[in-house]
Amino acid sequence: MSGKEQPVRQVEDMHGFFRTGTVRGVGNWTETHVSSSSSGGGGYIHNGSGHISAPTVSVSSTSTEVMRFFMEYADDDEEEVTIKGGGFAAREGQRVTVVRIGSRPGWGYNVAYHNHNTGSTFSPDHRLEWPLYKRPSRKMILFAPILVALLSPVVMVELWWVLPAGAFGWALYRYTQKKGEYQRLKAAVRERVDELLAEAKAQHGRLKSDLKGEAA
Repeated sequence: MSGKEQPVRQVEDMHGFFRTGTVRGVGNWTETHVSSSSSGGGGYIHNGSGHISAPTVSVSSTSTEVMRFFMEYADDDEEEVTIKGGGFAAREGQRVTVVRIGSRPGWGYNVAYHNHNTGSTFSPDHRLEWPLYKRPSRKMILFAPILVALLSPVVMVELWWVLPAGAFGWALYRYTQKKGEYQRLKAAVRERVDELLAEAKAQHGRLKSDLKGEAA
């Protein structure tokens, strides 16, 4: 998320819309990322004797499917769409709807796609989190009691364990509360996406009916 865009923190902040266009210039390829790591190695030499062992190097690679195409709208309006990780298919000339969710009207992250020609919808769960604030971290559950445990002996020598236990309980409660709020917000995003997809399908159906009527 760019620094100029605010994340969606509550349902009232959420804005959604969709655009339907014609697919042009489809391209598919695979991106490969190679990473390496080393472990071990070292040794010693003293007075001309000793040993040195070489480190063990491991190399791994990951491949990601990439799909890129242009959405052609009315009035010579176009935009580029890139989808990584697979899960969606479209070819030249098909009609596709892109659903966007964001923190202000007329702007948002691409969280769902629907191909009206094939009837397939691509709306993975992880994309629903893109417009939202960061997922609550569990680190608070660990760090809060540790910090209090370091300070509590200074305050309460005999009952030093009381404060860390209380801090753990408070941190766990706050994490559970924030996680619940986050999940409810994510569910609201899913509900809004489903509504927009239903509206886009209905709109496409009306357009097809009108075209058939004109042809008849």
